[in-house]
Parts: sequence; structure tokens; C-alpha cells
Amino acid sequence: MLWRRRVTVAPMRHGSRLSFTPVTRLGASILAAVLVLTGLSVAVPAAAEAATTSHTLTAPTSVHLGSSATMKATWITKGKRATGSVLLQKRSGGTWKTVAKVKLVKGYGSVAIKPTASAKYRLHSATYNSASKTVKVVRNWLSFGPSAGASIKVGSSANLSLKVYGDGEPVTRIVALQRLSGKKWVTVQKLKVSSKGTTVAVKPTSTTKYRLVRYSLTSATRTVTVDRDWASLSFSSRSLASSAASTTATATWYSAGKKANGTITLQRRTGSGPWTTAGSIKVVNGVGTLTVKPLVSRTYRLLAGKVSSPSVSVSVKTVIPASFTVKGSGFGHGVGMSQYGAYGMALDGHNSTEILEHYYKGDTVGSDGLSADTSIAVQITNAKTSLPIQLEKGAWRVVPSVGAAPLLDGGAGATVTFKVSDGKVTATYGKTSTTATKLLLQWAGTTYYPSSSTKDAYATWDATYNRYHYGQFTITALNGRLNVINNVKLQTEYLYGLGEVPSSWPAAALKAQAIAARSYAETTSHSTCQCDIYGDTRDQNYVGWKKVTEGDGAKWVAAVDATVYASGHGMVVKNKSGHVEHTYYYSSSGGHTLASEVVWGGTVAAMRSVDDHWSLDPRVGNPLSSWTPSLSQANAAKMLGLNNVIAISLTHYEGGGLKSMTGTSSTGATATVTGKTDAMRIRLGSYVTKSDNRKLQVNGPWVTAITPVAPK
Repeated sequence: MLWRRRVTVAPMRHGSRLSFTPVTRLGASILAAVLVLTGLSVAVPAAAEAATTSHTLTAPTSVHLGSSATMKATWITKGKRATGSVLLQKRSGGTWKTVAKVKLVKGYGSVAIKPTASAKYRLHSATYNSASKTVKVVRNWLSFGPSAGASIKVGSSANLSLKVYGDGEPVTRIVALQRLSGKKWVTVQKLKVSSKGTTVAVKPTSTTKYRLVRYSLTSATRTVTVDRDWASLSFSSRSLASSAASTTATATWYSAGKKANGTITLQRRTGSGPWTTAGSIKVVNGVGTLTVKPLVSRTYRLLAGKVSSPSVSVSVKTVIPASFTVKGSGFGHGVGMSQYGAYGMALDGHNSTEILEHYYKGDTVGSDGLSADTSIAVQITNAKTSLPIQLEKGAWRVVPSVGAAPLLDGGAGATVTFKVSDGKVTATYGKTSTTATKLLLQWAGTTYYPSSSTKDAYATWDATYNRYHYGQFTITALNGRLNVINNVKLQTEYLYGLGEVPSSWPAAALKAQAIAARSYAETTSHSTCQCDIYGDTRDQNYVGWKKVTEGDGAKWVAAVDATVYASGHGMVVKNKSGHVEHTYYYSSSGGHTLASEVVWGGTVAAMRSVDDHWSLDPRVGNPLSSWTPSLSQANAAKMLGLNNVIAISLTHYEGGGLKSMTGTSSTGATATVTGKTDAMRIRLGSYVTKSDNRKLQVNGPWVTAITPVAPK
């Protein structure tokens, strides 16, 4: 039986590093083989492991005395980043001494030391030593900053900091400040630098390099970069109380390194919007000013070619609007029947009686009891002192009264000229004239001049707009002008000539209009016009023969005829007392009609606020279902009696009619205007921006909002 014995052989040390020479490695291998054969084992380093282990030390080449130096370490073992500790050693004399332990995580670590003398350093572990690094300790040096240099605009200065160190301590010394001129360093000035340090201001006109020199000591080079083309902007105040306030913009401008002379553009923008020109600033010897009124918070900058200044913001606490947008809908006073509303009701299948009884609450449709021959006197003009009237397609005559012998007469195509003279009327045909206080012009085919052979004769002074087929003209002098009255039958001829609604509308809407118009005419009279009713929108829009002959004129005539009973009496709207209602009507509303007392004053039982959503129904094609005229800041202030207006609030009557407007100024002062809604409409309408387009007017009292429009 063999007796086995374990033998341990300690490795040889060469300095502080495990190392084997080739010969030693060979002997160790042979020895290990022998020991194995004899049953013994020996611990030796694995060559593969040693080959894959490395330490790397990174250190600064120099450090100022009294400053710290950061040593960085890496550790790779078996080809992987290791976690653990290695020693930082310093060469002292002929030996290496440990100065710190470096902890590494996943192959990386660092440690800060504060060397007092130049020395070599290395990393050490049980299996490996890194290459050494020499760190020089500088005991005397010149500190010169800023380290990144400086950037200035021509005309301004840069501050450079100076400090002298001796044996690692700040000292008081004389140094030379130098600048690079071409390839040579030139002394700018000599400076006494205190131990606390000194600051020097330099004002180069172009980009320049500087350094400090004291005997053999030279500082790092510092570059002062100079912008030779620049502009800057400032304001006397960057926070303004309101849009009424102003501020002074000051422009500073250098071009090619010199103070500029010329004009530079001041630009502005609101929010992130585009830059626009705010004005031009005249610059003399590099400086110019301009007074601006921002109106709203804005950002400004200067621009001259490719040169632009940094932007500067000016805030405005209270913005005074440039104008206001008036939002509303509908057209007319709002009392009684809405014409577009009647159209919408007809589209929904309501008949004329249902339409009228909806808009005139408590009223009914019945007979007026008047005969078919009842006439009405309609004033068609009182604007001219001379009027040539053409008689087309039939004979005519001028008489002093109905049934009297003609004073003048003639055939078709004649022109009779009427003039006012000394309160009387003169009619002239050819070379013949006649003068009287009143003259009647009659033509063939009418009640006043019956003729079976002529059915389409008419009188006109403007064949496009003023054509009259029915009745006769009574011509007198009124207020120094010709007063022309058309005498026609109320029940039919007068209504045939009303141009209140399109003839293409549904029959129910047309009949409702005819009944309302007849009721209005029967309850209207005037003493100052020598007439019963005005032929314009002061009462009802009478256009005569033009209405009958338009494209759908026959539909309108049929609707009128359908409102006449077989007895010849006409259909009218009657109130609870049995009297004919004075039937106000108008184009369209803002969704509800209005009670008479909130529009003009005076309560009429039938004139209540009722639903009229049909006025806004897209099917009826109401062009004034919405409108947005503009109210300027100046007019808003004038209307409300304030210095300025920043907001306008509204109150409304039942049905949406405008009741009051309250304005608030930039100082907080308020003013309120209140009134009947029609008066409020007229008042507001007198201040809005005027236009030939009616859509830009305050067309009705249904004003829903008056919103501010910020200045641009």
C-alpha cells in the first residue's frame, strides 16, 4: 500500500507582482507533473487567466498644488468587467506605497487624491499591476478666466479674471496682459494682481486672443469673440397698464464694428404669429428711439438685413379692443307675424288661419264687411317737382274730377309732364298745358276709364320699377313737390300691387300675408299726405303692376283672390272685441316674436312673444338669419359715454329683444343704456359701421352678443 503525502509549494514573488519567467514557468510545470504522478498537488496561476486580466489607470498629467486629481480605474478579468477593489499606489523612492483603495463596479471606479509633489501612480492587485502614470504637481501658475473665453458685442467690454499662485497659494505679483497680433504676442498692459485676484476689462473691436505672462510662467490662452454687426432693443417700460399706454423703444445698432447711422426696422408679433413691421427707427451714432403703443401684449425685435436683435416682450395688462362684433339675427321690429316664420309654418302644413292665429294671440280670421268697390288712396311718390309720365298701350286723359270733361287726352305712347308751380299742378302734353289745384290722370282698361279693348295699359315714369295698371292718379302739390296718389280698390287692386313677399312662396303663406296686409290697410290712415296709406315701408311696400307681371305674379294674385268672400267682403284678422286688428308684421325674428310693450310701449293683447323658430329654419333661406356688423372702439365709447370700452354686456326682454347695454372701461368705470327694444336697435344701429349691404346693419332687436375684437 502506497503512503501518499500532500506537498504545498509557495509561489515565488518578484517585487510585489506575481511573475514567472519562462524558465521558472517550465520548472514549475515539470514539478507539478512529478507531484501529480506521486499523488501530490501544487497551486500555480493559470496562464489563460493572467492573459485576460488587465488594469488601466487614467490620471491628469498635471495638477495645481492644493487641487484634487481624479484617478479613474478600469478592471477586466477573464474578459469581463470586474467588481471589487484594487489599490492605488504611488512610487516613493524605490518602492510602491498604497495611497488609496479604489472600488470598482462592473469594471469602473475612481478616487480623488490631493498630491503635494509630482509622482508616479499605478493600480495594484494580487494578480496584476497597471502601467504607471506620472502626475506633475504645478506649484506656481497664472490663473486666467473665464476658461471658455468670452463673447461680446462690439462696443461693449469683457471682464477677465486674473490670479497668481506661488507654492500653491495666491500671491500679489505683477503680470503682463498680452494679446495676439498676427503671429506675435503684444503686451496690452502690466497689472498688479492682488492675492485676492483682479478683474480687468477689455474692449476689443474684433475677435482677440489674450494671455498672462510672468517671467517663465504663461497662462492658458483666452479668446474674446466679438460680434461686429449687432442690434439690441430696450423699452422704457415693459409692463403697461392698458392698451391706451405707450412706451419708448430704444435701438442700439452697430455695423461693421462701428456705431451705425441709418434706419432700422422695428418688428412685432402677437403670440407665435408672424412678424410684421411696427415702424422704423432712425439711428444716429448707434442709437435711436421710437414711441410705440402695443395695444396688446406683444414681442418686438429689430431687423436690418441679416442682423436681428434678441426679442423683447412688452405686456399689456388690460387690452382695449379695436372694435366689437355685434351678433344678431332677424329683420324688423318683431311685433306680430314674421313673414319668414309664416313661410316655415306653411312648409310644415299649417293653413293661413292657423298661421295668423299663432302670431296674433287670441285673434280670429273673419269678414271686414266692406264691399268689393271700396277704394284706398296710396301715396306712391312725393319726391319730385317735375315728373314725366308715360302712358303705354292705351288711351288716357287728364280731368279735374271723376266724370268731368278731359282737359288733356291722347293715345298710347304719349308722355304727359306734371310740374309744381305756386302750390298748383300743371300738366303739359305737347304744346298744350292745364293748371289746377288737383288733376286726375286716367288711362284705358281701369275702373275710372273702362275699355273692353285694352286690358294691359299702364302709366309709368320708370318702366322697370314704377308701373301702375289699376285705378287712377290723383296729383296735387304737397310741401312744394308733386304728391302722386294711386286710387285703387282695397280688396283686390291694392293688394295685387304689394311687394311684401316672394310670389313663389307656398299658398298658405301668401294668403296669410294678404289677410294681414288687408287688416293693416283698413286700420291705417294719414292726414298729412292726402292719402290713406304710404306705398313704401313706412306702411306697406306697394310696387303696383310690377308685382302682378313678375314670374310668379299669378300665384300672388290667386292668393289675394282666395281671401275675398263671394260677397266681395275681404278676410281680415279680428280681435276679441270684433274689431279689425292693426296687424303689425315684419320679415323675420331671432327665434321668438316680441310683445308690443317691450318694442314701442303700449300693450296690445294680440301682440305677445311667441315661438318663431321657423325664421331660423334653413329651409326658408332667410338671408338675415344672422348678421355681424362692426362697432368701432370710438363709437362704442361715444354710444356709452365712456373714455374707452373693454367689454359690453347685454340684457334682454322676453323673446330676446335687446333691453340694455352695459359698458366697462379700462379703469373699471361702467355705463348702462336701457330702453325699449326698437329704440335700442335704432341706437345701436346708428353707431355700427355703415355699408350698402343690409347684412352689415343692426337689422333687428335680437342682438345676442357684442364681443370685443383685439387689436392686430
